Amino acid sequence: MAIFISYSSQDRTSLDALTTALKRAQQKVWFDQELGGGDAWWNAILEQIRSCDVFIVALSNNWLQSKPSLAELRYAQALNRPILPVKVGPVDSVRVNPVSTLQIIDYQNPTVDAGIQLVTAIHAMRDKAAPLPSPLPEEPPVPFGYIMRLGNDLSEKELTPAQQLQLLLELRTGLDEDGDDPSARGDIAQLLRMLRMRHDVTYRTRTEIDNVLAEIEAKDGAAKGAPSGAPAKASAAPAAAPAAPAAPAAAPQARPATGHAAPAPSSGGSNKKLLIIGGAALAAVLAIVLIVVFASGGNTRKPTAANPSGAATGASNGATAPAETGSILLGAVDIGNVLGDPNMKESAHSDQLRAPQGTLSDQECLSAFEPFQESVYRPHDPTAIHTQVVQSSGDVHRVVEAVAKFPSAEKARAFVESSAGKWRACANKTVTFTGPSKSTEWSFGEVNGAAPKITMTRAETDNNTRTCQHVLGAAGDLVIEVQACGNDITDGGAKLADQIMARANK
Repeated sequence: MAIFISYSSQDRTSLDALTTALKRAQQKVWFDQELGGGDAWWNAILEQIRSCDVFIVALSNNWLQSKPSLAELRYAQALNRPILPVKVGPVDSVRVNPVSTLQIIDYQNPTVDAGIQLVTAIHAMRDKAAPLPSPLPEEPPVPFGYIMRLGNDLSEKELTPAQQLQLLLELRTGLDEDGDDPSARGDIAQLLRMLRMRHDVTYRTRTEIDNVLAEIEAKDGAAKGAPSGAPAKASAAPAAAPAAPAAPAAAPQARPATGHAAPAPSSGGSNKKLLIIGGAALAAVLAIVLIVVFASGGNTRKPTAANPSGAATGASNGATAPAETGSILLGAVDIGNVLGDPNMKESAHSDQLRAPQGTLSDQECLSAFEPFQESVYRPHDPTAIHTQVVQSSGDVHRVVEAVAKFPSAEKARAFVESSAGKWRACANKTVTFTGPSKSTEWSFGEVNGAAPKITMTRAETDNNTRTCQHVLGAAGDLVIEVQACGNDITDGGAKLADQIMARANK
């Protein structure tokens, strides 16, 4: 049996009880953690919807406001997939929503009865699953695809005043249409900041951008003060656990906060997460017994879940971090001293994850090629994000340095360990990077070191001296990433990372 769960990433932690119960019932659980958005992300989701036997809607106010989730539902309906709504968070109205006519299972506070009802419904629907229609319905377009397109437009070297205003107009329109979605709002805000920091931006454009950003910040600020029963609105602030006092089955207070940094438009995709649960069908009685065992024991663990919430708001399981993580990054003078270049100047800084600067021929090597990419970091919910670009005139030397706070020191180190495996898969590979004006070919070297710090060098094939050293490290609950490029880079990136990590450990 294959079960597709459609949900909002803001509800990710609310699904733990549901997914754990299904795992204990010998079901195989698969996450799209390795997918970063865009066409590949969306195509994988559509393929899994086509192959599922039951389509579960993880129903909540967050899900109802998620554009990708609603697109998934419409596609599942067009494919005649059985739809099972499972309530995992507050819903303003169970009578006025796209699944109001279907049986809704309340799984906000799992009980034995809810577990039995869930498994019984899954088996009944699976037995009645209809074949796919022929021909297949038209596939829905990638959600927020315009964000990826506008991100590519922003990478152009020069933009005329008219082009700047056109970009601003399209971003303004996107905000009007999709501003209620936290991920889309964050992506749009990041694009606006990128446009504002361009060297050729006009005063008029900058002024208009400031007005739009003020509107976004006001909306984010309003979301911070929203009642706990309302859906989270700000992706840059910790989301309150939905515990509506009027609803006896509200989500438990132990639910971890799921706030994370506002996203950069690395893929144009939402931070929507896909969950596929597949495996051999079990006898209904066995599945029900397993669910009952889980539901009975699950409640005893709820009080211990308060720690993740603390981690999201600043606790680090014993690891210390500066109050302002950006303060540990190096200035232009310090970087210049390490690289032997007195002409280094800061060219950009941000408190967002980075947008793609172009396209890479092998997306599996994106994390090894480009530092601090949104699609790489987003699944890990980092906070206190800071990035800085420092370079010399003529791009003789260019350094990207970045830091992010993870929920715990263990998770920061685990991220470095996981990244090491992905980087090693790209060792000695040659990839092509296509930017706005040209394409360049690069060859990766070997990965050196192991967690908590790894390094990797790549060299431009058409330029015998141009190299980039990429460094990723963990210091307590902070993840630090540095990439130094130039014609005389040997171990410069590692030296810069060592200085930043030393500051972090003070």
